[in-house]
Amino acid sequence: MCYNLRLALSGRDRQQSLLENLQQAEKAPISEITRVQEELLRKLLRHAFFNVPYYRRILDGLGGLEYLESHKPTVVLRKMPLLTKDIIRENFNDLKSNDLSGRRWYYNSSGGSTGEPIKLIQDQDCLISSSALKMLFDNWTGYSVGMPKIVLWGSERDLFGGRIPIKNRVGRCLRNERWLNSFRMTECDMRDYVQIINNFRPVQILAYVEAIYQIARFIEQEGLDVYSPKAIMTSAGTLYPQMREVIEEVFQAPVFNRYGSREVSDIACECEAHKGLHVSPLTHYVEIITKDGTPAALGEVGEVIVTWLVNYAMPLIRYRIGDLARWESAECSCNRHWPLLKEVTGRVTDAFLRADGGVVMPEYFIHMLGVVVNAPWIRKFQVVQEKYDLIRLLVVPSDTHAAIEGIDKSKDTLEQIVRVAMGNECSLEIEIVDEIPSSPSGKYRYTISKVQRHV
Repeated sequence: MCYNLRLALSGRDRQQSLLENLQQAEKAPISEITRVQEELLRKLLRHAFFNVPYYRRILDGLGGLEYLESHKPTVVLRKMPLLTKDIIRENFNDLKSNDLSGRRWYYNSSGGSTGEPIKLIQDQDCLISSSALKMLFDNWTGYSVGMPKIVLWGSERDLFGGRIPIKNRVGRCLRNERWLNSFRMTECDMRDYVQIINNFRPVQILAYVEAIYQIARFIEQEGLDVYSPKAIMTSAGTLYPQMREVIEEVFQAPVFNRYGSREVSDIACECEAHKGLHVSPLTHYVEIITKDGTPAALGEVGEVIVTWLVNYAMPLIRYRIGDLARWESAECSCNRHWPLLKEVTGRVTDAFLRADGGVVMPEYFIHMLGVVVNAPWIRKFQVVQEKYDLIRLLVVPSDTHAAIEGIDKSKDTLEQIVRVAMGNECSLEIEIVDEIPSSPSGKYRYTISKVQRHV
């Protein structure tokens, strides 16, 4: 009640209206969803033509307004080039809408998981739309604003170096949220976090994938008791099947995986059926493309391309978000006719390239190496492709002596696992390290390829 009053006083009651639109779209037939999405896409393309110099040049090259008006928006879209981080940096001013003076806009930036964040412009409409979609996804887990919620988060920008502005503190209090810093997770901290969870008794835990997985492993290894929330929402990282299994077993709660980024906000989320991630059709148009730029077949892994339908301040049209995913071929049993991602398999730079042009998906190393390395004496590991014929395995031990013994016993098996996937010429180097840092956005990457990929 207090939070709803705050929304009304701040003019954010539009959020509720947008939430209701999304809820109606959950029940709409495919034909209606397609029609509305095409209208939204056409509206965005028209705005880009009249107001954004970068897109005006592109659309003029395709035939201008006449071409735009005489073709389906999806046809126009697929004739347009992909938008990359480099293009955004080089054309920043020409990507800004010329009506910014009439918008309540602000600067944002990408998360920097690749080490190269970019500056972006978003506006109040983006913020309100994103908040409404978050509320919808939360509702799918059984959570509503005001219920107790633990947020296990780790972005330096979000944590303000420990100095949280009073506005944020008041907002969290009104929403009944307790925030825990995933950048500070020693064994002592994790023990404290478990106690906080037990005392706070959250309905939902929202967490970085790696952070909640590490706490789950700690609870399991230490034999601790932990309160079971109604749901756990994971984000900001790839949720691999074995990670989900450990988290759900320890917390005795279902995991709902959510997918998005700072550049285009939340995109998709699992529903209660857990058959994949539903893409929000009123806010995002998502493509999955193959190496040659053609649409990926159902079930085929490809690169995720996102058009954010609600950002008019700096439209991101056909943006290469840098992730790999695949479409689900079957309808979800929940009866929502929204596009369904079977899974997000990782970052483009998480996949390993073979000398013969083949690609090895990160799941292979996560699963195969994890089976060998995921022992009590291992706290973390990361697999790095340095060259076509060199893989490095970094291991953070919980017990250095036991780790040395374990690695020595497993080395032949680990080498064989690598060569099966990468070829007999590929060698493996194993290194015990004190820590493996997360990216500036707080995301942890299990696999990294440093091999230059040609697109």
